[in-house]
Parts: sequence; structure tokens; C-alpha cells
Amino acid sequence: MEKKPELLAPAGNVESFFTAVENGADAIYLGLKKFNARATASNFTLDELPKLISFARSRSVRIYTALNSQIAGSELAELLDTLNALSQIKPDALIVQDAALFYLVRKYFPGLKLHASTLAAVHNSAGVNTLERMGASRVVLARELSLSEIELVCSNTKSELEIFVHGALCYSWSGMCLTSSFRGGRSGLRGECVQPCRLRFRQGRKEGFFLSCNDLCALPMLPSLKKLRIAGFKIEGRMKPASYIGPVVKAYRMLLDAAPGKDEQEALIEAGKLLSRAPSRQLTLGHLKGEGAASEILRPHRSGSSGIWIGTVKSVQDGRALVDLRHELEKGDRLRPESSGKEEGAFTVGEFFDQGGVKISRSESGSRVLLVCPATISSGGRLFKVGTKSESPTATWKKITANINPVRFKSKFPHRDKVARELFQSESGQGGRDLLLVKVGSTDDLVRGLQSSADFVLIAGTRGSLERIAKQRFSTPQMRKVGISLPAIQTEAKDLSYYRAAVGWFVSKGFRTWELNNWGHLDFFPNLEGLRLIAGSGLNLRNEAALAQAKEMGCSMSALSLEITRSELDDLAQSSFGARSIITLFSWPPLFTSRLVPDLAEEKVFFTPRKDAYQLIRRAGNVYIYADKPTGIFDELPRLRSRGFRRFLIDVSEGPGKQTQALEKALSGFFLSRLHVPSFRFNFDRGL
Repeated sequence: MEKKPELLAPAGNVESFFTAVENGADAIYLGLKKFNARATASNFTLDELPKLISFARSRSVRIYTALNSQIAGSELAELLDTLNALSQIKPDALIVQDAALFYLVRKYFPGLKLHASTLAAVHNSAGVNTLERMGASRVVLARELSLSEIELVCSNTKSELEIFVHGALCYSWSGMCLTSSFRGGRSGLRGECVQPCRLRFRQGRKEGFFLSCNDLCALPMLPSLKKLRIAGFKIEGRMKPASYIGPVVKAYRMLLDAAPGKDEQEALIEAGKLLSRAPSRQLTLGHLKGEGAASEILRPHRSGSSGIWIGTVKSVQDGRALVDLRHELEKGDRLRPESSGKEEGAFTVGEFFDQGGVKISRSESGSRVLLVCPATISSGGRLFKVGTKSESPTATWKKITANINPVRFKSKFPHRDKVARELFQSESGQGGRDLLLVKVGSTDDLVRGLQSSADFVLIAGTRGSLERIAKQRFSTPQMRKVGISLPAIQTEAKDLSYYRAAVGWFVSKGFRTWELNNWGHLDFFPNLEGLRLIAGSGLNLRNEAALAQAKEMGCSMSALSLEITRSELDDLAQSSFGARSIITLFSWPPLFTSRLVPDLAEEKVFFTPRKDAYQLIRRAGNVYIYADKPTGIFDELPRLRSRGFRRFLIDVSEGPGKQTQALEKALSGFFLSRLHVPSFRFNFDRGL
């Protein structure tokens, strides 16, 4: 008998944890107070985790601890203490994104099992293979894959795979959104996303929620998904209340356990009824549908309010709203108002009144009631139920700790000095000489770059560029200077075999320098001898252990994360990796990278309510959305050099519109240490 896929449920608080166990989850994934990609959830302490594990194991439920945020160098000591404690507490696995976790766990805590987070942007078999080599026993695939693409990845890999089957969707490819970080320093890769894709945008006279996604519900496809080689079905929702977690887990448990045929069809109907009780956005098949998914995922006339539409406000007078109820309402319910498509802050329902003014605590659907309401409620607005009154955390903890025997542990890692010697030993830099890399997007700019004083010139490896380069002849000095930058996304069906073959052909012709922008690219190079591999900024390296991992995988140089701050660079300058790190001085990075085509015109500016401006272009099956200005820190060059940094990158390979003379202007900015065009500084001046 084939093993059933594991059902994974989220827990952002103790009530959700208990509810998930009670409703049939095989495993619970949860985060600690730090280092997880849902930093704003309640989360759990290290002292609470052994109690949860002991209780879960008494019910044969596994616990996966999410340590899946990006790590700053200044946090490595605390991370080592956390890993030391976890090595004694022994959760069933850690869910990780940052390359530092692969390096540190394999080297110092080999007893810990690793699952690669969806934020690692694994979307093909090459990515799965690389993460398996790095130490992952399971890989969570990106949420942007179709059913047929998942099938192919399953067929072409051996590692355990996990997919999301229910919950919120992001507009960007998993792990590739920079918008929240760029606009306000709140990095989604560090669990602090402020959901800029949920905003109302305006382009000309057109307004709408063009980037706001409906929720994923794979329930109708579960019979097909159950037949694939998938180890785990995952429900998103560590920010969700227990009232949401319960019915969703129960619905998927019901269908997973149903026998094929009539039982499965009946279970699907009953599961659908359960989901109707769970507050959510409109449910869709998400990217699983494949072609045409965007029309169901994106509904620009709706804000994507999460919740059950419980009632409509008929009028507001003296701080009370007259509401026609579509569903029952109880004291303690959490409601979120929406007026003219705009979401307002949620509030808790206290005592309310029937039409006659009598105080009540519950009302049935179809009733008309008077609610004491916040000032944000207006006539004609709608109310969405986003939560219900739950049992107190104290009462839930009593149930969990009644008959358990939690493990004791010590936090402080005793071998910090050994790690410090390995990662932070001083190393001489480039002897005062700069190493300049230039990255271009066209063969015309490639020629100009090769004529410049740049040490290396990388060209974006689009199919068109590769085919043009293949027909050109380069002199021996030019071959030493030219390199190819691989695109971050290569889909299993359309791109992977092409790029694997192209890399092999170009290597055989003497092209030795390659920039990698996804971990899967390492799978294209079975033999690293004579090659110069550069870890691109797409790998999000920002601490010494992550840089050590990249070096171990064969990268002789590494570009630092575009999100990195000045204070992080100051810390990094003290380590052995400072001199080997590449700092991007100029770039125009996509803030959103998506498979979804919104109802917006290309290369025409659109705005948020705060007047933040964006432009959109379509390229190679994806949508790229840029800020209205590039990023640049040329004026920081003297200070960076004084700190020992000597490797710099100028990236003019992309951006909206035609970048006329961008390369010449950028080179001038480098030699003059001066900003040459209006630009942003990304997170450089911000703290963590």
C-alpha cells in the first residue's frame, strides 16, 4: 500500500496548534520568536517548544520548526545558540531558507534534519537536486507551479517533495519579491512583509487591486495530487486563527482519507462545506490550473479581503451601524470593514443589539442588528468575519501540559570560538586594487563593456542573447573577460533542458565565467574544474556562513544580497569574506517577478495611494515590475574601499524602457564616485 502524503498544518499560536492536532494534522509547522518568515505571528519560545513536541508525539504528530528567514551576520551567534538548543529538543525537521543554515547544521549540528523552504525559490528538478546536495531531506516547491510541472519535477527527482495546497498566494514567485523591503525596509525574506501587492493601484483613469491574489484551494485536485510522488501537502496560515485552521485541516483530512471513487466524491462535497466556514479570500486552483490561471487568481475589482462576507451596512448613526446579516454573528467575532473596496482595520464585536434595541450576544443569518462600530465603518460598506472568539491561551496550555515529559536543554553553544575562527579570521584583500564587474543586457552593450576597463563583463543569458553570442567570435583576452549570467527562472518543461544543454555547449567552447542566480544553476555544472562561478545577488547571501556555503559549492566570488544594509557591511568587513564579496553599486532590480499578467499597460507608470511609482514589462513568460528609479550608491565608494571592499558590480542589464547610454553613465559614476542619475539607496541607510 502506497504511503499517503503527510498533511501539514500551520500554527502561529497555541490555540491554532491544538486545533490542528485535534482535527487530524500529521505534522505541525511553527516558528520561534525569531528567525522565521512569519515574524508578526505570535510564535513560540524555545521553552514552549519541548512541551509542544512532547504533546504532539503523544498523538503521533510531527513538529517542523521554521527557521526560514534571512539571517544578518550580527545574528549568527544567537542563531548558533538556537541551533544548539534545537539539537537537544529534536524537532522532526527545520524549515530553512538561508544558505547559512545548511552550512552550520551540516557542520555542527548534523543530527538536525533540514527541509528547504519555498522561499529558496526551488521551481525545477535542478533546484531540488542542488538543495539535496546541500543537505535538504525535503524540498518545498514554489507555489507558482502547475500540476503538469509538479508532475515533471516529481518524475525527475528522488528527494522528498512538499507542495502548498491551501491558503494565501503571493503575486511574486516564491522568495523573489523585494517590494516590501525596497519601499519600507520590511523584508518579506525576513518575515516582515507588509503586503504591498494588496494595495489599490492607479494607472491613468484606471484603479484597482491589480496585484492582489485570491487564495489557493487545491481540494478539487487532491485526487490527482495524491497519485504523485509528493511527501507533504501543506496548508498556509501561521497568521490565521484557530477558527480558520480547524475546518481547513478537517476538510483536507477528510479528502485525504477517502477511498478513490464515490467515497472521494462525497468527501469532496463535505469538505467544501467545511471550507465555507473558514474565513478566506475567494478560493481558486491557483497556479495548479496552468494556462489561464491569472484570470482566476487576480480580480482587480476586489481587494482580496480575507474573511466571510457576513453583512452589509445599511446606515450609520451615533456610532452604531445597522447591518443586514448574511451569516450568524456572535460576541467576540472579529470583523474587518471594507468600504469602496478599501480594507479597514479589524475590530472585535462586543455586545450588540437587535432592531428593538435589546442587548444580545448572538444573532442568526438574515437578521438585522445594531453594532457599536469604529469610525471607519460607512453606509454601504461590507463586513467580513476574519475570526471568532477562541479559548484562552492559558486554558489551551493546560490541556497540552497535563501529561507530558518535555526534554530539558541548554541554549549556549559551547564552540562559538571555533566557528568564529573559521568564519571571521582576517584575510588580506585585493592589495588596494578594485575588481570591477559589469553586467549588461544586450550584445551591443557587451561589446562596449569589453572595450571598457571592467575586469569582467557579464551578459544576461536570455535565449536571444545566448544565440547571438554563439555566432560571435571573441579574442583570447575577451574570452577571459566575458561571462554569462543565468536567469533566475527556468521552468521544468520549457527551459530546463535548453539551459542545461546551452551551458554544456558554451563551457565546451571556452566560456569559463558564470553568474548563478538560483541554487538550481549549480546542477548545470557537473565538473567545476577551470570554471569561475559567481554567486549572484539572487541567492540572497548576507552573512559569513551563507558565503561559506556558496564557496563550498564552488563559487569563487559572491554578490551580496541587494537588501543588505551599511551596518551589515561594516560587520562583514571584519570577516574573511569581506574582501571576496561583491557589492552592487548600481542596478534596477525587479521588485515583483511574477507569472501573473495583471490588467495594466506595459511601460506606463502606475501608482500606489502613497504615490510610489512602478512600471511593468513582460519578458520570457514572466512579468517584471520595477520602481521608477534605479538604485545606486556610487558616492559610498571611498568609505567601502576604506573598509576593505574591493569587488564591485555595475548592473545595467535590466529595467523599464530603453536604458540609453546607461552603461557609459554608470561607468562615469563609478570613476567619479558620484551618483549620475536620480536613484534610490534601497536598504543601505536603514537598520535591520
